[in-house]
Amino acid sequence: MIVRSQARLVVLLELALALAICRPVPAADERPAAAYFRLDNGLQVLLQERRGLPLTGMALTIDLGFKDENDATSGYAHLLEHMLLFGAGAAGDGEARLAELRGRGVETNAHTDHDLMTFEVSCPSAESAWALEQMRQTVFFASLDPVRLEEEKRIIGEEFLQRRDDPDYLGRILLMERLFAGHPYGRPLLDKDGALGAATVEGLRAFCAPRLVADRCALAIIGDFALVEMETEVRRNWGALPRGAAPAAEVPAVRRLEKSSEQHLERDLQESHLFIGWQAPAYNDEQRLAFSLLTHLLGGGLNPVLSSVLRDGRRLVDRIHMSYSPMRSGGMAVLHLVLEKRNMDSALSELASFLSNIGSFNFSRQDVLPQFRQGMLDHLESAKNQIEYSDGNFRESALNLSLAAARFLLLNRTAVTGSYLESVEKVSSSDLRRAAARYLSGKKWVVLAITPPPGKKK
Repeated sequence: MIVRSQARLVVLLELALALAICRPVPAADERPAAAYFRLDNGLQVLLQERRGLPLTGMALTIDLGFKDENDATSGYAHLLEHMLLFGAGAAGDGEARLAELRGRGVETNAHTDHDLMTFEVSCPSAESAWALEQMRQTVFFASLDPVRLEEEKRIIGEEFLQRRDDPDYLGRILLMERLFAGHPYGRPLLDKDGALGAATVEGLRAFCAPRLVADRCALAIIGDFALVEMETEVRRNWGALPRGAAPAAEVPAVRRLEKSSEQHLERDLQESHLFIGWQAPAYNDEQRLAFSLLTHLLGGGLNPVLSSVLRDGRRLVDRIHMSYSPMRSGGMAVLHLVLEKRNMDSALSELASFLSNIGSFNFSRQDVLPQFRQGMLDHLESAKNQIEYSDGNFRESALNLSLAAARFLLLNRTAVTGSYLESVEKVSSSDLRRAAARYLSGKKWVVLAITPPPGKKK
């Protein structure tokens, strides 16, 4: 399935993983609780022994996503994900394999985004070694059966039709096409030219052959297992996978958006939707953490700032949500408003006015003199508290941890120092204002309105 925006705090917490587990932590008996290593074939591996977790989480990320497609291979990444996850593995029939997975209590899933393809496994600790081998067989030794290929093409075609009717999904991908026009991130994802229908087994193999290689992958395993035994298992079975014949081509950095644009679509909906998109920090940008907090403050959490801007007084909108998607070569911020069509112009005007003055906005009580702090809502402190709470819940899931760690291993290009929550605590209102000035205040944006046709009653 196609992964949507990292609107949840997983976006923030991928950094937490790196800061928490990339440095080995001694256990009570002085054995290392975590290990990071790179096999001779280039596969990056991170293991963490976490006794007491009910399930073991495994994640394999591959440097293969929508960015690798072209007009002739549009939709191939999603199709390949389906074929590997639901098709027949080296051990035999796909349905039989899925039945055995369920019988052993093993859950599997897969996601594809613009940068990466991710396969995930959650299993009882006793099944860890078996589940790990199943993941290897599934991804690297799957049989691309022509009959199954046609079935998956039909299923994906139906998914495309359903997503065209989903305003949230449609709005986001149409914003991406305009925000990143001319860049691999801006390629249409709805298979407008029918390339997916013409896909063949041979074509799919040619697409994945240079990309489905060990040195474009990262494997993270976290759970209740013996670290030494798991490392031995990984080295023995995963070390024989081939590495790529040539280094992966770098995706160019996103170019600055030169002008704003607006688009209006009509769909058979009950509500009107307004999407505003901005280019935002890339995954390794130094302002990534500050911008993550900024978007959480503005359009997420318990008391979003934009709620008071757009809902107090005239109540221009019914629902507000802002999210941020950091990618390797660029990022995207999206504000999604559900509102009456007649309020769209007013909402845009109020938003533009607020952003033009955000450089002087008081996010924290520390921004004003002590005598004026009484009764003032401290947006920054509230967001930090929510993130600290979410960080604790996040760490209780081995699968969440392994997914974030595997993504981090492939996407991160910066040195890691300190602890995650210490980094969050250091973010100040000034950092938020600088991030807003760089990416939001007075910057070019893309506006998309999706409304019911004239005459349709709510």
